Amino acid sequence: MICEMSSEEIFQLVNHQISAFWPGKGIESSYISSLHTALKRVEKNFQQRNSLIYQKEGKAVFDVCHSVQYSIFLYTYANQLYLDGNEAKAACVYYLNKIMHSVDWFYAVKLPEYFGAEHPLGSIVGRAEMGNYLFLYQGTTIGGNWKNNQLYYPVVGHHVLMYSDSKILGNSFVGNHVIISANAYVLDSVIPDNSIVFGQSPNLVIKQRTENEMKDKMKPLWNGL
Repeated sequence: MICEMSSEEIFQLVNHQISAFWPGKGIESSYISSLHTALKRVEKNFQQRNSLIYQKEGKAVFDVCHSVQYSIFLYTYANQLYLDGNEAKAACVYYLNKIMHSVDWFYAVKLPEYFGAEHPLGSIVGRAEMGNYLFLYQGTTIGGNWKNNQLYYPVVGHHVLMYSDSKILGNSFVGNHVIISANAYVLDSVIPDNSIVFGQSPNLVIKQRTENEMKDKMKPLWNGL
């Protein structure tokens, strides 16, 4: 992966940023392996992006000064620390990401292996089941809803694109190759494959398209479509 900073320099950068908010709460050097694993995950993710910002000469590009790239990295690093048993430091990296980028991507939430974002300020992702190639814009929410004294979270398929301020909540099932349009509100609803969704539940407008049509709409975001 192409990056102007070494993994050790990135490790020190994150520690410096954490210490600026919480003195003495830096990550122990014994956990630098978590950062190495997180960077490998980020590289694999960015290799799927169809963008010159994320790729150069067939290699993934990571710029710590690119806010979206850095927010994805911080989520991945926090999640990896959590998976490696260091939940206290995972929480610090999660809060750092929340402070710096205004995203609420909790470290214990399993975001897809391949996910992307653009202007993701205010985006919130809860404990849903999510397929690969999820793409988020500003103000988007994937979260739970109580129904009959039970908390339900959505199931979201592959290649789902959420435009600004759209929401997928509760006992919802969203198929593959789906676009949730700006301000759409999907609550306890079933969205079929190859659809564009408008409006608000229970009065959603669902426009079906062919799989090839939907792939064409998402080609600017992802490779291999």
